[in-house]
Amino acid sequence: MILVLSISLLSKDIPVNSSKESPSIKKAIELILNIQSARRGEHLDFLVSVISQPPTLQTKESDIFYIEFLKGYIASANNQFELAEKHFNYAKQYIYTDLPAHVLSRFYYERSYIEIEQKQYERSKLSYQNAESLFNSNQDYSDTFISISLGRTYDLAHVEKGSLLSIQQAQKTLEFAQEIKYPEMERVYFILGLSYWNNNQTILGINFKLKALNIYIEKEQYSDIVYTLTDIGIDYLFLKNYDEAIRQLTQALEYQNKNNNTEPSEAYYIVYKLYSAYLQINDMANAKYYLDEAERLLKAQSDSIVKENFQTNQLLLEAEYLSITGKAKEALMLLTQASERHANGLSNSFYHFDVTLYNAYGKVYNHLGLYDDSIHHHTLAKEAIQKRKLFYLEDETYCYLYDAYLQQKDYQKAVFYLEKSHAVKAKQLNDNNQAQTQFLLHSFDNKKKESRILELEKNANKIMFFSGLLLCILVVIAIFVRILFSKNKKINALNIKLHELSLTDGLTAVPNRRALELHFLENKQDVTIRSVMMIDIDYFKNYNDTYGHKKGDEALIAVAKALKESCRENDFLARFGGEEFIIVMKDTNKAESIKIAENIQASVASLSIPHKNSDVSSFITLSMGITTYSVNKEDSANNEKAIIKADKALYYSKNNGRNQNTHFYDI
Repeated sequence: MILVLSISLLSKDIPVNSSKESPSIKKAIELILNIQSARRGEHLDFLVSVISQPPTLQTKESDIFYIEFLKGYIASANNQFELAEKHFNYAKQYIYTDLPAHVLSRFYYERSYIEIEQKQYERSKLSYQNAESLFNSNQDYSDTFISISLGRTYDLAHVEKGSLLSIQQAQKTLEFAQEIKYPEMERVYFILGLSYWNNNQTILGINFKLKALNIYIEKEQYSDIVYTLTDIGIDYLFLKNYDEAIRQLTQALEYQNKNNNTEPSEAYYIVYKLYSAYLQINDMANAKYYLDEAERLLKAQSDSIVKENFQTNQLLLEAEYLSITGKAKEALMLLTQASERHANGLSNSFYHFDVTLYNAYGKVYNHLGLYDDSIHHHTLAKEAIQKRKLFYLEDETYCYLYDAYLQQKDYQKAVFYLEKSHAVKAKQLNDNNQAQTQFLLHSFDNKKKESRILELEKNANKIMFFSGLLLCILVVIAIFVRILFSKNKKINALNIKLHELSLTDGLTAVPNRRALELHFLENKQDVTIRSVMMIDIDYFKNYNDTYGHKKGDEALIAVAKALKESCRENDFLARFGGEEFIIVMKDTNKAESIKIAENIQASVASLSIPHKNSDVSSFITLSMGITTYSVNKEDSANNEKAIIKADKALYYSKNNGRNQNTHFYDI
């Protein structure tokens, strides 16, 4: 996620409330208190000018604290964390008794950030606790506490294994904000959305950001509308939903034109991302238009440090464009310039600039036929992604490695990265499906919120469509690989594995409905009689409403395991859909099928899974419907008729009290 846009909110002006410091230092400290954690690069020119003033004989000890605080802050914003730590340690010696609590808390918070960047996680935790403790007895600056707490949320989101901690911090902030009736809940919603996004829960993340967006629109806060729309557009860009990304980013530009206070730097990010979106859909005319517009906005930027950062990014954008248009050598020259500037810290405003740079190098070298160099740079990108858990960049990097190894004719490694790419896409599809399920079941308490869910459903459907399209593309690629490497044993093993995945239910790990259809097709011979059993968990909707969908998933997994253990060797178990399962029993008559049903009910009863809102038991129970039929090898429709009969028997069981089994012939 882009650093400047990750927390797109302006806090209230916070007074320093101290008469001890000089006017210029006071203004500098007020600026820091109002700069969100994700925008540490803002106003550095002014801050540098303040600390550049020579000391005088009248310099007070309080000024020394503030000057060292400023120096440490500037060093931190420039990623010079060891230097920043030295300044903060020196400043600590000059903390005076009546230093305002909210200033001291920001000091400890900034120190916790430096320690995170140095991977000193325990020390960072203690520093943040110091910042937080200052508000236990002083509630006058609750807004400042929320600002610092949201900053901590953002910092944790970018720590290895920190995404869950980030969500916990955001939830804690949300509870505190609700308790004090915080008037700017939109800020909290936005950061909560960011936390869910960083934990790869994309739909929930966008949902919370849209909550924030609606409040900003109601308040006509154009600057915040621009930031939030831009951030949502970037989310869709990473999801490869380019049409929706372009729509959101274009709306951001429209609101940006209404906002007279918007800086060129803010417009630059929108235009830069629109360029990236059009490049991905191969619309070179629009891509070139926004590339030129980005150059224009770069020249209009007044802050020299920000301008230098943007210039580094602009070199990378132009190199990408030249590479795609067949000018790889010219692109390589620009990448070299961008790389040198990046090494000097002139790209701090772009969170994953290094990954983008490595992949850009890899693509250019691939165009030049230098495949070893291409693989080397894509591997550097892969390592950076894994180290920082940048899940949204994995897939494209694996695809680049696949292409490079394919060009090098190293088919074994090409297939390895194709498999990795497929696994990432399959996981993303599964995660999106689960997130959409959670989202669609989430209820809102007024009309405005209901209209919001309708729009989100539309967005979710688009994501589903593109995910389905992506899956179709994967199937085509898999067929191509199978034909190309049919004699390779590892490819065959891969195809078998992919086939198994497509026939297995992702939650319960039992066969799915497609596997059931194949079972009927592949087991026509040597069978004269079958029994089919339909199984439904009683009052399962009530169970989900009572215990939540996470517990509901755990219950489904436990029931599926009990069913599997109760089946015989030749029985076929599959998840039919939702809370329904089906068992196909080869060479099994009515009496035998009923006996199996009773064994299954006893097995599930022994699990003793509490279900306080069931009308038939205090534990989870099953209703079952069974039919037995002669197998007609020439009539596949016979199997479908059997399923319909078993389903009718199941309906009879449910309609007559549940927690029982019924054979179709007994109805």
